[in-house]
Amino acid sequence: MHKIPYLVLGLGTLLLAVVALRRRLALRRRGIAVRAHCAAVHRPAQGGPARLTLRYPTPDGRTRTHRAGEGDCPPGTREGDAVEVLYDPRDPARAETVHAARRPRRRDYDLFGLMGLSLAIVLASALG
Repeated sequence: MHKIPYLVLGLGTLLLAVVALRRRLALRRRGIAVRAHCAAVHRPAQGGPARLTLRYPTPDGRTRTHRAGEGDCPPGTREGDAVEVLYDPRDPARAETVHAARRPRRRDYDLFGLMGLSLAIVLASALG
């Protein structure tokens, strides 16, 4: 009787992880590289990694904004520096830095871990 909520939770989380991984891989496959400029660097008061605001142009003449973590940009990136960004031509608001896109596929461990946890919940619900 208590299996159903866990089964639904596991399947929903698994679906979310698969969709996110597909979107990430599609961006890396069909993304268009453009030169973005670092508009701002936001450092948390408590310490920790900075967040960078990157602005890039798209062919339709619009300027898009992308927020990236410090680890997703080349080391030492400061305000005013150029950073290469990949954006999805089907959805120009979806972007990722080229630095982040060049990480080995095994670095997508966050989504693979989420898929593994989701599968464990589904199997435990179905078999237990």
